[in-house]
Amino acid sequence: MTTQAKSGICIIGDINVDVITLLSGPLQKNTDTTSTNAITLGGSTCNMSVWLKHLNVDVDLVSAIGDDVLGTWVITQLQAFGVSDKNIKTITNNRTGTCVILVDETGARSMMPDFGANLVQSVDQSLENLIAESDIVVMSAYTFFRPESRTFALDVLECVGRSNARMVIDAASSSPIEIAGVEKVRNYLARADLVLANEDEFAALGNGAPDGWTTAFRNLIVKKGPRGALWLSLGTEVASVKAEEVKVVDTTGAGDAFAAGLLSQLRLRPDWQNLNEVDYAQSLLVASHTAAENCKTLGATPVS
Repeated sequence: MTTQAKSGICIIGDINVDVITLLSGPLQKNTDTTSTNAITLGGSTCNMSVWLKHLNVDVDLVSAIGDDVLGTWVITQLQAFGVSDKNIKTITNNRTGTCVILVDETGARSMMPDFGANLVQSVDQSLENLIAESDIVVMSAYTFFRPESRTFALDVLECVGRSNARMVIDAASSSPIEIAGVEKVRNYLARADLVLANEDEFAALGNGAPDGWTTAFRNLIVKKGPRGALWLSLGTEVASVKAEEVKVVDTTGAGDAFAAGLLSQLRLRPDWQNLNEVDYAQSLLVASHTAAENCKTLGATPVS
C-alpha cells in the first residue's frame, strides 16, 4: 500500500447502545447488588469516532442501526457529539446492537454483546468511493471474528488494498481470536498497516505462533494497561510509553480512546514507513493520555 495523503479517516464497524452497571462490590447471586447504571453510546468503532471528534478530528463513521427506538436515540447521540450520521444505514426489521457491561469495583469489565444490525453490512459502491477518498481506514477485528460479517471485513480489506488508504485494525478481544482460529486471525491482521492489541490479545495471537511472528506486522502496538504501551515495527521495539496515572472508574472503551489519540497524531504523518522517534513518542503519549481520560468516567465516550 502506498502512503499518499488524502482526505481523512473512515471508521467502519459497530454501533451499540451500552448498558453499563458499575457494581459496588462482588456480584451477589439470587439477590441484589447495589450499582450505578448508565446508558451510553458504544461499539468499538463508534467510540473511536466520538473520541476523535472530541479531539477535533472529523471522521466518516460507517455503521448500521435497526429501525427501532434505540436506533433513533443513537442518531441523536451522534449528532450531540458532532459525529456525522450520513453513512449510518437503518436496517428494516432489525434491532440496534446492544451490549450489557458489568464493571467491578476495580474498574475491570465483562461484556455481553448483541450485535443486531451490525451484522447486516456490505461493501457497496458508495463505501468503495468513500474508502478511495480516505487516507486511513479503521476497523475492529470483531467484524472479522463473526461468521455473519467476516465476508464484509475481508471485502473492506480488499477494497483498501486497491486504494491508497492505510489500514488500521484493532485486535478487539482475546477469546474471539482463539475461537476464530489464531493463525487465521494473525494472517488477517498482518495485512494491515497498523494493528493495536492489548496484552491478552497479543498473548492469544502468539499462541502456537512460530518464533519471530511479529516480524510479519508492519506496525504492532501493544497496550499494557497501567504499564503503558509499546510499539513494534517489523518485530523490533521502536518506542514505549508509561501509562498516565489516574483514578480508574471504568476501563470500558479505554482501548478505543487510545486508538483515537494515536490516530489524531498519525493522520498528520503521511509516511508511516519512515516515522522517527518523535513521531512514535508523541503519538503514544497522546494515545496514553486519551485512554487515561476515558478511564476517569463511566462509559466509553468523553464527557464534555
